[in-house]
Amino acid sequence: MKTAPIHLFVLAFLTLLTLPEFLPGGGTLCASEPRPFRISLENAPDHLQVLAVRNFARRLRQETGGAIAAEVFPSGTLFRDRDVVEALHRGVVEMAVPGTWQLDRFVPDVAVFLLPEFFGRELSFVHYHADGPLGAEINRRLESRLSVVVPGRWFDLGHGHLFFRQGPVKDHADLQGLVIRVAGGLANELRINELGAQAVTIAWGEVPRRLDRGQMDGLLTTFETVRTGGLQERGIGFALEDFQYMPQYIPLVNRRTWESLTREEQQLFRELWEEEVRHQRQAAVLAQETARRELVRQGLEIHRPEPRQQEQTRGRLMEAQPDFARRLGIDPLLLEILQGSAGGYEPPGL
Repeated sequence: MKTAPIHLFVLAFLTLLTLPEFLPGGGTLCASEPRPFRISLENAPDHLQVLAVRNFARRLRQETGGAIAAEVFPSGTLFRDRDVVEALHRGVVEMAVPGTWQLDRFVPDVAVFLLPEFFGRELSFVHYHADGPLGAEINRRLESRLSVVVPGRWFDLGHGHLFFRQGPVKDHADLQGLVIRVAGGLANELRINELGAQAVTIAWGEVPRRLDRGQMDGLLTTFETVRTGGLQERGIGFALEDFQYMPQYIPLVNRRTWESLTREEQQLFRELWEEEVRHQRQAAVLAQETARRELVRQGLEIHRPEPRQQEQTRGRLMEAQPDFARRLGIDPLLLEILQGSAGGYEPPGL
C-alpha cells in the first residue's frame, strides 16, 4: 500500500513527458519562447522598402504564432548597409536587405547589374535578368561566399537618375566637372566618371550636410528618395531623367538562423516573401510616379535626353563596358550568361 503512490507518480510523470509541449520542436512550449529575428535596414521608416519589409515581418510573426519574433530596425539603427554584411556573417543580426550597390565589395559579380548593359533599359529588361539565370547565379555566389541564404526575389527601388542643385542640366554634355554623389558601388563611380563628372561615394546620412555646405553638385538617386529625404529643401531643383540603372535590394538571412527554422517555417518564409515582392514591385512603380509628380508640383525641373542622344550615350558607355568588367572583377562567365540570355528578351509591346 505504501508503494502505490510512487507508482502513480512515476506513471503520471511519464505521461506528462509524452505531451507535445515537452517533445523537441513540438507544441506550445516552443511557441511560447519567441526566437529573435532582427531585420536591419538603412532607409527611413516611411521609405517604400521599409514599409514592405515591415509588412512582411508582421505577417511572419502572425503566421508563426509569434514563434519568429521578426522586428524591423530602420534608419541604420542597428547597422549601416555598408556594415551589415559583416554583421550577418558574424551572426549578430538575423536579416538585412541591402542594395546591390553595397554588395559588390564582397561579391564583385553583383556589379554586373550596374554595368552599361542596363543603362537606359526598361524595368522589364531588369526583371528578365534579375529573376532569370543571371540573378540565380548571383544568388548562388552570395550564399556560398557570405554564409547567407537569399530567400527570394529582389525588391525594386526604382530607376536611378541624376539630380542637381543648379541647372538646368539638359543632357550628359552638361555633366563635365560636376561632383556627383553615389550611394556606393564602384560601377556607379566608373559610369559617372565616364560621362565626365566626378563621382564620390557618400553615405546617406552625410548627404544633407554636404548639400548644405555646397560640397556636392548633385547625386544619383530616385524620385522617391529625393521626396522622402526632403532634398528639395536642401537645394535640389533639377533632374536629368536618364535611367542610369535600376537599384534593387537583395534579401539576406544569416545561414545559421535559416537552418534553425523548420522546413515548414522556411517554406512559409519564402511564400510570404514572394507575396511581398509582387506587391512591393508594383508599389515601387507607383511610388516613383507619385514622387515625380509631387516634385514637379513643388518646382523640380526635369529634362529627359532625346532618344537618339540616350542611345549615343549608351553606345559610348558600352564601349567602356569590357574595361569596367575587368576593373570590377566580374567573372566573364556572368557576361556570357547576360549576353546569352538577352537574346530571349522581348521588349513590351512586341
